[in-house]
Amino acid sequence: MKRLEVITRTLLFAGATLLFAACNSEVDVSSTGKAKVGVTDAAIDAENISGVYLKVNEVKAKGAASTKTVATFDTPKTFNILDYQNGSTFDLGEGELAAGPYSELRFILEEGSYVKFKDGSTADLDVPSGTSSGYKIKGAFDIAADATTEVIADIDMRKAFVLTGNGQYKLRPTARMIDASETSTIRGTINNHNQDRVVVYAYAKGTYEQSESAAPSDDEATRFENSINSAVVSNGQFTLAYMPAGEYELIAASYTKNESEETYDFKSATVAEVFIGGNLLDILEVSANADINVLIQADFE
Repeated sequence: MKRLEVITRTLLFAGATLLFAACNSEVDVSSTGKAKVGVTDAAIDAENISGVYLKVNEVKAKGAASTKTVATFDTPKTFNILDYQNGSTFDLGEGELAAGPYSELRFILEEGSYVKFKDGSTADLDVPSGTSSGYKIKGAFDIAADATTEVIADIDMRKAFVLTGNGQYKLRPTARMIDASETSTIRGTINNHNQDRVVVYAYAKGTYEQSESAAPSDDEATRFENSINSAVVSNGQFTLAYMPAGEYELIAASYTKNESEETYDFKSATVAEVFIGGNLLDILEVSANADINVLIQADFE
């Protein structure tokens, strides 16, 4: 009898242990947090374009095992990407997700995204798979239980928006996704430039090569294709928003106004000298949650 009693107690203990583990596992699986999604941009070169409009029906997030809906809209959220630059964002809503890692956002689009020109005319915008699997923005972010994570889709129209060889306007899937809580802002001034336009490009340390400034052979690629971020200098000032922590070098490029086509033609590029507090830096180090003010100097040809 004692032997039977021992076996019975052992089985009861094992069952209780398994039940406890299952309950804990269920709690972990059901832990949720919120994702708050915003959209931002960097400027494009075409002066004759006043708007690039997306019509978003649904926002999804891709996790390790499946793709989940963040937010859906009774009527499409329509917005001009060009309106949100220098750190400003368009709010695409928020929703609850299972806690854990995610690797992609998807904007499921309504038919009818378009380009608007300054003369009031419009053209269709081709977003491959935009109305089916969605416009895809890749990048890693984590949803923490019982917390809200602000996720930013930086579309960067300078790289994403192209005019293809057949005359069609297209949105390339080159956008980056950022956890806003892990980024910083670089605010800068450039000294003594006399150019029609200057654009500052941020490159991860050691990744910039002179060939980046060459005209691409592929009509869907752009100059400075591998830059992390870019900003147009206005009145001597520029802002590089949502910069991940890391080491960077800044490249300054000059452009000449093309009056007939209302665009800017590339002229030259140089690695900028970066100063903070009067000290020349070999490399610009960016930590999370910082607001960095720099002065740059660029010797253009």
